[in-house]
Amino acid sequence: MGVMTSQGDAAGEPVVDRGTCSACGACVEVCPVGVFSMGPSGIGVEGAAGFGCIACAHCLMVCPSESIVVTGRDLAPGDLQELPTHGDPTPIDQVESLFRSRRSIRKFRDKEVPSGVMDRIIAAASTAPMGILPWEVGLIAFRNRTKVQALAGDTAQGYAALLKFMDHRPVRFLMKLLMKRATFQRINGFILPLGRGIVDGHRKGQDRVLYDAPAALLFNHSAYADTVDAVIACTYAMLAAEALGLGTCIIGCLPPILARRKDLLKKYGIPEGQKPALMLILGYPDVKFRKGIKRRFLTVADY
Repeated sequence: MGVMTSQGDAAGEPVVDRGTCSACGACVEVCPVGVFSMGPSGIGVEGAAGFGCIACAHCLMVCPSESIVVTGRDLAPGDLQELPTHGDPTPIDQVESLFRSRRSIRKFRDKEVPSGVMDRIIAAASTAPMGILPWEVGLIAFRNRTKVQALAGDTAQGYAALLKFMDHRPVRFLMKLLMKRATFQRINGFILPLGRGIVDGHRKGQDRVLYDAPAALLFNHSAYADTVDAVIACTYAMLAAEALGLGTCIIGCLPPILARRKDLLKKYGIPEGQKPALMLILGYPDVKFRKGIKRRFLTVADY
């Protein structure tokens, strides 16, 4: 039995071709769960060791003689790819420049994002690090402004329903008594005012959810993953879009509304069992920043 995922609890199945294996031990050194061992007759394999082979494919990627095959847990032999031959790693100056120049964009040009560009961003996001296969993150691509606007409208209506229930003095007073101080302050000082602004904007024909973006990506995760997995994938997509000349903004106010509405989950094709985590809006920016701003962590300490 392996680690339970949305596809079951079967462990991966590693097989070593002893006819070509040189018993170099690279697989033994790299395996994070101890499936491989060095013995007098060569490499030993125990697929059920620990909590079983997780099909991370590290053994495949280090084997110099390509003597290992691993199947199961959404991994197939054809998934092995050659590494790019770009020579030295990307200079850190270029990486830092990309990071520093990225800004959250909420004003976009009236220009659609080509489907090929969207596909490239999705492909880049799929390389984000994962914990244990199969990757429990999915996404929904909104490839034109009309579809994005429909989602924004449904979200505004969701906030209108939320305000009808929560935006009353007796309810807020009760929340203040029952909630932790920081939780109440966040709801009272941010969530409710945000909802009021979204609903008011919708009534005036303004999109204060997705800012009339021409495209968007909605990242979801299954019950067997953590929200952070979707966050990492969204971050990869954000940086890939920036490198392709697009502007982006991560939207966190939309997923909580979708997650509570089964009709909207079905309408937008979110698979059953997946939970919306983050929305990334995309488009060609209609604003040019002339300066950057220094950011700081809340705390930085050595131990």
